Amino acid sequence: MRDATAYPRRLLLHHPRCNAIFIGFRNQGGWSVYFGEDPVYQFNAQQKLRRVHFEKQNYAAEQGKLLRLNRQRPQNQSLNLQNLNQQNSGGRIELDRIHDELDEQRVLQDCHTRISALMEWIEQGSVTVSDRFPEDCEFIAEVAKLLKALASGIVLADSSAV
Repeated sequence: MRDATAYPRRLLLHHPRCNAIFIGFRNQGGWSVYFGEDPVYQFNAQQKLRRVHFEKQNYAAEQGKLLRLNRQRPQNQSLNLQNLNQQNSGGRIELDRIHDELDEQRVLQDCHTRISALMEWIEQGSVTVSDRFPEDCEFIAEVAKLLKALASGIVLADSSAV
């Protein structure tokens, strides 16, 4: 909680079925929910899913699709401009962007299931707030509203940017 400075407003919840649920709000309107260390779901200000960390894999939304990012160290440090599926990151690491429809559906289903469960836990009053910053703010109603907006389905962003 203390080190999550990218989120000027943040909340830590506990539930018997999920010990630590972190929710952080960015100044630009985006927000993230961490169910422990994995999975992590990040949304933009329009409530669209932009980034995911799921089963130790990183994903990014691009043009309405969820792409798995695989880091690979290139054998040749020069940028191969003919390979449009890779992006050079400072000449050291390249990211393969892989779209797999079944993988995308599995990630989205997990996100929907967890978001729905969290919304239900909040409605039932079965989550407890263990920490929040700033301490004088009440976030539960805001979180419930965000979760309810996602109840009809998770929409992918056009970009992984905040």
